Amino acid sequence: MNSNKKEAKKMNLSALTELNNTKIGIVGCGHLGQAIATSLLMHGFNKNNIYVSYHGNPATYKQLVKKGLANCILDNKRLFSEADFVFITVRPQDVIDLGKLTVPKKVKIISCVAGLSTGTLKKIFNRTIMRMMVSGPDTIVKGKGIAMLYPNEHLAEQILTGMIGLRLFKVTHESDLNAFTAGVCLPGLLLTYTDEKEIQYAITKLTQQYPWFRDVYLWSKTVLPVFSAASEKQEYLLKMATKGGVTEAIVNSLQAGASLFTALNKGITRSQQLAEEIAESLR
Repeated sequence: MNSNKKEAKKMNLSALTELNNTKIGIVGCGHLGQAIATSLLMHGFNKNNIYVSYHGNPATYKQLVKKGLANCILDNKRLFSEADFVFITVRPQDVIDLGKLTVPKKVKIISCVAGLSTGTLKKIFNRTIMRMMVSGPDTIVKGKGIAMLYPNEHLAEQILTGMIGLRLFKVTHESDLNAFTAGVCLPGLLLTYTDEKEIQYAITKLTQQYPWFRDVYLWSKTVLPVFSAASEKQEYLLKMATKGGVTEAIVNSLQAGASLFTALNKGITRSQQLAEEIAESLR
């Protein structure tokens, strides 16, 4: 091994050690929070450096025990004081209470809460908060998750790619997150929408506006769920479409006879509207 390769290996080991010594908090342990914690463990992250909090749901506690995370549970106040890096995976209305906590300046925060813009988050926390949109929890646990982070930050990118195994898509503007949110709905949509000509037209048109969109489409084809029964597929589709959400807007548009391109744009618009509605409700 030449000196350059030895040096590179030494740097990689050093970076890995630094990452593994980072203390990571996860506020909210629903499906997404648990998927992030599970993926950290699967990538060899030190369990002693994971902190989680949850609302007290007994079913959630059982899952945390099952995953060996019961000893990682802290209240939010202590979690923010102990962690170096915190993922917020709660409902928008719960974020207000988090903003009332005293958060040390050293703590870096990523919000995974759909609809909360960086502007709204800054008003709540009085500091810059990163936003992340991510594919479904099932894709994260399977090592096939994708995400978009805004604004970009080096340590955050290292954790997301190296310790959670996410494939990161580069973002130019925060508004790209709206299109990405619609894009990660594609695995479910492609289960029922099979007009290949319309699919290719939609992907081509959206890629003209968002250069990364075709790669999201290609990813979606690799994570299409497989079902052993029609009832399982129906249950999956029902879970996909949150009432009033982006997926529902896309599905409703398709059911009304719109093209996939038009429907996906409806989803992008709905994502923008949700951000405006949530910002208004939090005033």
